Amino acid sequence: ISESLTESSRLQVDLDNEREVYRPLATLGSQIFILIRELPTIDHMYRFSLESFMVIFDKVLNMELGNTSTQDKLRQLGNHLKILVLFYLSRSLFKADRLVFGMHMVRGIMPEKFEPNEWELFQGTYIPPNQPSSPAPSWCPQDRAPALQILRAAFPKIDDLWQLSKDAVWTPWVMSDKCEESFDPSIFSRMSSFQRVLLVQAVRPDRLESALTQFACEAMGVGSLSPPALSLQRLHADETHSKLPILFITTPGADPSQELDEFAKKYAEESRPSMNFHQIAMGGGQNDDAIRVIQEAAKNGDWVCLKNLHLVISWVPLLEKELKSLEPHENFRCWLTTEPHVKFPPILLETSLKITYEAPPGVKKNMLRTLESWSQSWFSGGSVVRSQVIFLCAHFHAIMQERRTYIPQGWTKFYEFSQSDLTSACETVSLLVKLAEGRSKAPGDPGIDWTTLVGVLEQAIYGSRVENEFDARLCKEYMSLFFRTDNISGRTPTGSLA
Repeated sequence: ISESLTESSRLQVDLDNEREVYRPLATLGSQIFILIRELPTIDHMYRFSLESFMVIFDKVLNMELGNTSTQDKLRQLGNHLKILVLFYLSRSLFKADRLVFGMHMVRGIMPEKFEPNEWELFQGTYIPPNQPSSPAPSWCPQDRAPALQILRAAFPKIDDLWQLSKDAVWTPWVMSDKCEESFDPSIFSRMSSFQRVLLVQAVRPDRLESALTQFACEAMGVGSLSPPALSLQRLHADETHSKLPILFITTPGADPSQELDEFAKKYAEESRPSMNFHQIAMGGGQNDDAIRVIQEAAKNGDWVCLKNLHLVISWVPLLEKELKSLEPHENFRCWLTTEPHVKFPPILLETSLKITYEAPPGVKKNMLRTLESWSQSWFSGGSVVRSQVIFLCAHFHAIMQERRTYIPQGWTKFYEFSQSDLTSACETVSLLVKLAEGRSKAPGDPGIDWTTLVGVLEQAIYGSRVENEFDARLCKEYMSLFFRTDNISGRTPTGSLA
């Protein structure tokens, strides 16, 4: 018995030592979850449960990393955890808040990236005790001299370290279009990543957002703070199950129901011909009908989409109770859409899979999501000319949406260019191409009636949303640039459409 107790104690010590090896990863996970729980201070809709975080944590622990040392394995697991959490959560945040969250994560789990007083100076809460002994360098714009003086006073050593008195070094930098990427190589190595941000903030605040994005991406080891393009097919296959509601948080003019309807039809054709997809737009007294449809769908394994829950916010707790009480068929899926609302039930927010649905940031990501939503059979299900012009429509649509980021320079106001506009444009293209098939064409003529296409886009689809004369002129100019034969014959440089 004594030997058994001794052996048991020894095994217990060995197990404890093996567990302790993973304590740094557990500590990192705890730090990240604490940061996640602070997100509702940004927006009420940003609520996540411990259960959803543990799904990510378990996924990281189950990764196959090959035969590596324990320390190297822990380092890789930590990096994977940070990246998975970043992309999982950024998918649930509006693009305007992703940089805030990125900086929140860097500040919370990588405090070594910041020297003493740097973060406080960035926030404007640190006041230097003394003033610099010399005036601001001549290369600094006059209106930014006070900010640079505060930075010099806070960190007196930077004068010599960064050679701020050398106009030949700093004048080209301050005049650069992308100053956050144009530091002189001799100075670059003498500055930390966040010190470069502080200098951009002081002298070129117009480039601060880009500098912060670059800093956060570099610290997190990612190329972008935005998640990969949304794919409903991947989302359904990898992350959904019958007891997990999928909640789309939308912005005005963004409606996922059409894309969801197309995916449901495609899924039914390929996998479950007997499946039905029910959509109900809430807000018109359909509350009892919605409960009945959910109960029937859960029993039969159908899909349900309840739209505009923000219009029936007082009824949503009843929906939440109904979803919790269900014992659904394994193929049942409940899709929900809502705009942000301060009274949306927190428990439903925490227990659902949340996806923000808005125009992606940047023309490239916008087009990637559009192409991801199109099936190969539909995109290539016609002539080459049809596919080419539909691609032009996607590019045009992405630019129409992206210009809303730069109001009032991009547009004078926010226009609700939505997926239905792109769908209407593509249907018009398909119809015009089909009408042109029977007509004789001159050599090099694709046969599409550009005048009619531009007229429909200008008068009935995109142009009909525009209310300002200058915006209308701009919209028409883009149409004349995009929709012409040169762009599908390869004779126009791509840059002309930028």
